[in-house]
Amino acid sequence: MRIISTIILTLIATLCVTAAAFLAVDGNIARLTGWYHFKPGMPLFSEENTNRLKDVSWMRIESLHDKIECSRDEHGIWWITRPFHDRMKQEAAHTILRFTESAKVVDTLPLNKTTRGSMREFGVETAPHKITLKVQTGENDHTTIARYTLGSVSPWFADAEDGENLLPTTYLRTDFYGRDKRIHVVTGNILSIFRNGLEALRDSHPLLYSPEQVRKLTISTTQDGGKPVVVQRASTESPWTITSPNLTGAGQDRVNNLVADLSAMEALRVDEAAEIQLPEKPMFIIELTLEGKEKPLQLKLYAPFTGESNEQLLSYATVGDRPVVFTLQAEPKVRRKGSYAAIVNAICQLPVLPEKAMAQILSGSGTVYTSELPLSMEKLRTMQFTDIKADDVERVAIRSRFAPWPVRLLRIPGDAESEVSDTWMYSAAGHGYQEAEKEVVERLLKSLSGVPVAGFVEDVPPGEDVEAAMARHGLNTPDYVLSILPRPCAVRTRVFGQDLPIVRDRAPRTFFIKRNADPATGRGQWIGMEMGTSSIYQLSTKLTRNFSMTSENWKHRNILHFPISALRKLTLGFSSAPLELEYDYIGETWAGSMNGEDVTPRINPHRAENYVRQLQKLKAFRWLYDGEPNATKALQNPVFYVKLDLEMTDYSDAEAVVIEAPTDVNSADLDDVDGSRRKLAEKMLTEQDETAEKLREIAMAERKTHQQTITIEIAPADNSSDKPLFYGRIRETGALFTLLFDDAQSLAGNILDM
Repeated sequence: MRIISTIILTLIATLCVTAAAFLAVDGNIARLTGWYHFKPGMPLFSEENTNRLKDVSWMRIESLHDKIECSRDEHGIWWITRPFHDRMKQEAAHTILRFTESAKVVDTLPLNKTTRGSMREFGVETAPHKITLKVQTGENDHTTIARYTLGSVSPWFADAEDGENLLPTTYLRTDFYGRDKRIHVVTGNILSIFRNGLEALRDSHPLLYSPEQVRKLTISTTQDGGKPVVVQRASTESPWTITSPNLTGAGQDRVNNLVADLSAMEALRVDEAAEIQLPEKPMFIIELTLEGKEKPLQLKLYAPFTGESNEQLLSYATVGDRPVVFTLQAEPKVRRKGSYAAIVNAICQLPVLPEKAMAQILSGSGTVYTSELPLSMEKLRTMQFTDIKADDVERVAIRSRFAPWPVRLLRIPGDAESEVSDTWMYSAAGHGYQEAEKEVVERLLKSLSGVPVAGFVEDVPPGEDVEAAMARHGLNTPDYVLSILPRPCAVRTRVFGQDLPIVRDRAPRTFFIKRNADPATGRGQWIGMEMGTSSIYQLSTKLTRNFSMTSENWKHRNILHFPISALRKLTLGFSSAPLELEYDYIGETWAGSMNGEDVTPRINPHRAENYVRQLQKLKAFRWLYDGEPNATKALQNPVFYVKLDLEMTDYSDAEAVVIEAPTDVNSADLDDVDGSRRKLAEKMLTEQDETAEKLREIAMAERKTHQQTITIEIAPADNSSDKPLFYGRIRETGALFTLLFDDAQSLAGNILDM
């Protein structure tokens, strides 16, 4: 009896060990029973296993005649390990994992109603794709957490349970739960990734990186033996700069598009290296240095050749970390020739679309063609002479060898919170600063944001004399020198352990511009160069049109500057008799006379006030230089004049009383006859609580006034043009200007009622 009981216990122990082994391998007891109870709506695999899908590091995919094995490296990149090492298409791996996680049972077909023929129809035998997923449990050990065989697409759709969408379904069979031969209908369909066989799971993109990672791009060619083209940037936000073979600016869009195209470039075929006979040397070797990566990515592009099956030009390519050869498209199947090419190229020259969109129009799609990649310095360098942002300019100075005085522009910052816009001041002809016409300044700044380059004159190689190159082209005696001071930048730093903002000035940028003769054609051309660079460009004339050295071109076009409260008398000089109007600002009343007759009852106060408002907004069409002969001759007999008698308040003595520190009291120019202003300033600094009261006292104090008269004289100009003009002159200063017909006509407005 003891022997029998021992045998029974031994069998039970063996059975338990076997069950434990099955459970350790597959994690389910159905391996013992060979049957699993599926219900509609339940996940294909248990919650425990689906939670472990994020840890899957190995997968095998089998079809009828092919098989590949894949593994994931420490960086999360999937690689095909068999039949030979190569990178897997990352989207395919993620698609398989997502399908495995989200697949739910819709229905299960009973075995007693499943014939051999219907099983073929379901695809689980005729066109199966068997997928096995494993997680690593040891250095060389893996545990299977999912295994299933995909059949064909099911004709049914499942409810997505959102009230709107339906989900496709697929026939599937799994032996993960034992010897289960049943066929299930599950949600999802990933058969499209196997459409071209398992070889389609190889990554057809030669390079795998994010464009934001690229810090350096090196392009070498084996054709002419020249220096490689090197383009670099310090960070994603920093601009690209060409550092070899010469130091010059890079076209930001051009380099960014190249980096993006190399990342998006996709091969028509991926073959094992041993199966392709490559040319002896590649045409280009492209290296990309990525942030955080010591070893750069390397791509070799070979000379184009004509495909055997069609006339399309193809090109081979290889990369350093994959033992395969990529067959890329060198040109579109339909080559652009004749009038069609001319039309497409003409459209793409228009500055309407972004450069990336233009490139896609040229290519006919989003496909990247190797022959259209910009792989030379000429194609990667910037086509802009300047790249200055208008909002970033603090000061501008224009010097010309044809003018004795420079033109200087100065920005007075406004206040966005108070809705006060920036004001530009200018200084010209040796005079002090005065308000500039904002539109003229903005037109100059807008032109500086992208001065077009018509061509490249010379690139000075590193180590050679830049000044000698400038002298060869006359840039040592430029016609114009343009200096631009950028706005100071705010940076943060730690001072005594505290994080504080500080303002740091930036170096000015200086440009030399010269007009000379083109050596080839003899025609005049503008050339330019930025100080500190080694490239000389041929420029468009659009820039120099804005380099006016004449003060009148920068002057603000407002003719009159006065507050309505200062108006005391307004005289309109008609041909018959002048109309004299007196104004009381406090009482808002008008009184007037014409030809000795009191016309006060006939004055329309609304028209009169509106007339004054028009005078305040009156703008010159163009300021003229002093003594312009045609204007001077016409204004010898003016047909009309407007005279304003003003009583202007003098605020000049209030400007020096606001001081920032006690030491300023001794240095500030605050002296007056009795020293009252100095005493007031000292009191403001020592009695901080009374500052507001003292400021109100200053503001309410009675101010000195002075009398001022401004007279505008008007005469018709030569009106042979389509836009009739009038000449105008400020009698007291002699300033000459032109007025449009409508503006001149408004000066003769009717203020009196009939």
